[in-house]
Amino acid sequence: MSTPTGRFHSTLTRWFVPGAVYTFVGAGGKTTAMKRIAAHLARTGVKARMTTTTKVAVHEFAGFLVSLVREAADFERALADPAPTRLVVAGSASDRRYLGLQPALIEGVRIGADAVLLVEGDGSRQRPMKVPLGHEPVIPANTSTVFAVMGASAFDEPVDERHCYNFEKALALVGRTGSFFEAGEIASLAGDPEGCFKGVKSGMGFRLLLNQGDLEEKRETACEALWLARQRYGIAGAVISFEKGELYEQTAG
Repeated sequence: MSTPTGRFHSTLTRWFVPGAVYTFVGAGGKTTAMKRIAAHLARTGVKARMTTTTKVAVHEFAGFLVSLVREAADFERALADPAPTRLVVAGSASDRRYLGLQPALIEGVRIGADAVLLVEGDGSRQRPMKVPLGHEPVIPANTSTVFAVMGASAFDEPVDERHCYNFEKALALVGRTGSFFEAGEIASLAGDPEGCFKGVKSGMGFRLLLNQGDLEEKRETACEALWLARQRYGIAGAVISFEKGELYEQTAG
């Protein structure tokens, strides 16, 4: 019998095919998602490399091997290294954050058939939801699939500063003030070219990941939003918990 844990692992194996670049945008657990996916891939014999085109907190990658990349040759060595998982960065800043790689550097290397590259393409200031700012997200052109992450802890809650990074833009996109993150609003932001779909280029795949699905009081709204995104915008995805390693609902595509 299929279980949430079994569906989680089988789906990750199907989604993350070696030899490709995958970029994560949005809020509500991107870094947790990348680390969980990297661990899963490593267990299946696939090398996982993680990086960002922005910045990531040093403490979030405590315990991971880190490669400092200055040029393409450094990057190629980090990709070829036999370590199962590795974070690849351009340096570190005084605010205890790692500096990400320039998109051109990512676009200029070949990902081997035994590895994947997972890229964090924007930040969210620890909010469960976000709408990108003008300069975001930064998605490498060789990205195979963009994964848009939303955190279910914000579902059925107000569209405000506490729950959403750049919440004023979110209110503008859903079309009214005093809004809540209900199923229709969630689906709308997922499919909006100025929302989660911003920067997704022709030929790239796109999936919606409604994370924190282990919050049972939020799951009904998450599932409804997932199906609305599929029906209205043709977006496939899943209600998932990267913290628990479980998948609860999934739409085909």
